[in-house]
Amino acid sequence: MKLKWLGHSCFEITLNNGKVFVTDPYDETVGYPPLKVKADVVLSSHDHFDHNYFAAIEGDYEIVNQVGAYERFGAKITGVHSYHDEVKGAKRGENVIFTLEADGVRLTHLGDLGHLPETEEQKAAIRGADVLLIPMAGTFTITTPEAIQIIEAYKPVAAIAMHYANRYCGFPVTDCKEFVERTSAVTCPTRSRCSRARLRAAM
Repeated sequence: MKLKWLGHSCFEITLNNGKVFVTDPYDETVGYPPLKVKADVVLSSHDHFDHNYFAAIEGDYEIVNQVGAYERFGAKITGVHSYHDEVKGAKRGENVIFTLEADGVRLTHLGDLGHLPETEEQKAAIRGADVLLIPMAGTFTITTPEAIQIIEAYKPVAAIAMHYANRYCGFPVTDCKEFVERTSAVTCPTRSRCSRARLRAAM
């Protein structure tokens, strides 16, 4: 499996069989360079402009944006219900946590999770992840301290921060400075090859 960060919460996941999954595509108002990516499956955690801009995706793709269990192109996908805020969706609605299992790797994308895990389904989605794609900038999602709490509690092999302020994204959210300081996080290549053995060797 190859993992490429395209900006914000959008990742390109290329399986060993060549099939491409894209998560949470954003529109140009977010600030990143316009997306131009071809996909077979697009996972969208919720129906907001910075996570559901399907017009940027090329190819004959399928959209998966609902809770449930799916199998596509040799990958097992599980969508688990959660909320975009700490008050059960009253502020910003619902969110889907997606877990993708393929090529011996278990990858979990938290979307715009706005609260600490509460249900057994939410906890199970995070527990045992080889790669955890986690928001950490507050305002619209969990905060940096909450993200760190989740990482420490569920111990993914690798955690990758997303949905934070930077030179492209000027959303009223924090940058990754505190996250880096408190976790000793390192900058990883924009594109990485993921295997369980490679991830564990990098620890």
